[in-house]
Amino acid sequence: MTRKDEAIKRWFPLAAISAGITFVITFILNLPVEKVIAATTLVSVMVFSGFFFRSFGKDKDDYE
Repeated sequence: MTRKDEAIKRWFPLAAISAGITFVITFILNLPVEKVIAATTLVSVMVFSGFFFRSFGKDKDDYE
């Protein structure tokens, strides 16, 4: 599995789930819509980039 395939199949859904959890929590706390959108976006980007760069720490042999 290539890094790109692993990112799409594994890590994008995890980033979407974390964004959904953040959206629900910030919406329940009655925060302004702008802050809800900003928090959701930041969390999804942080989670996806963290997992994506994790793949560069693995051995190259795993992706050939």
